Amino acid sequence: MISYTPKIWHIADVLKWSKSYLKEKGVESPQIEVEWLLRDILKFSRLEVYLKHDRPLSKEELLKFKKLLVERASGTPIQYVLGYAEFMGLDFKVTPSVLIPRPETEVLVEKVLEILKEDRWEKPIILDIGTGSGNIAISIAVNYPDCTVVGLDISSEALKIAKINAANNSVSERVDFIKINILKESPQVERYFNIIVSNPPYVAGEWFENLPEIVRKYEPVQALNPGEDDLVFYRRLGKLSNTLLSLDGILIVEIGGSYQEENVQNVFTEYNLGDFETIEDYLGQNRCIIAGLNK
Repeated sequence: MISYTPKIWHIADVLKWSKSYLKEKGVESPQIEVEWLLRDILKFSRLEVYLKHDRPLSKEELLKFKKLLVERASGTPIQYVLGYAEFMGLDFKVTPSVLIPRPETEVLVEKVLEILKEDRWEKPIILDIGTGSGNIAISIAVNYPDCTVVGLDISSEALKIAKINAANNSVSERVDFIKINILKESPQVERYFNIIVSNPPYVAGEWFENLPEIVRKYEPVQALNPGEDDLVFYRRLGKLSNTLLSLDGILIVEIGGSYQEENVQNVFTEYNLGDFETIEDYLGQNRCIIAGLNK
């Protein structure tokens, strides 16, 4: 009788084969994504994946890896496959109910932290409008322990995820989440906020249609597309700033790029906001606008 010995798959074998497989399926960065899958399965750092390239995978590890690989190859974003995304050096639970945190949004958080460290306010209070997974609110709270943050969102499912993320990052006591349709309601609060931040839905019309299919198909449309009017949320943010922002407070919003910059500033001007500053992201694109109330 001829015995059959199953093939032993080492890390190097898995890297090579899986990279080609994902590339054939149209994945943009197959090498990075295979590394990410292996790191998750093996609980390795990226360096360990290569230092231990001759380590064989157990049967159980290989089965887990294949399941994740097939799901990624089907088109599902790797963050949804793994159930988490990295942002500001922290891990955030993500599901198709929330937008996947983007590296370009980190510049917004970094600017907020830069301002907070100027100590303009004692125990500042921050409002995050459209909090989603809570990545902005939680990242601020983790990196600036003297602040409190309130996050607003219309989605009950998103707020469930945000609360889990706050607990996982040990800031539940300083970050509160409220369900609200910000276009129709105003937060019932008896205090002014020193900083209002928002990464609102702003990708409308042809800009939305031209997004990669992986974004349009899998991520929540309401977190991306405001509808026919790409400025509707900026108008609302401008109006709310007049009732919620302290006189020496700051509004910081993400925008889609240079094509929206002038229009957003014009909207804010209508609502008594000025002293504009534009922040570029890591690729040199105009990504955030900072404004304050005109005195």
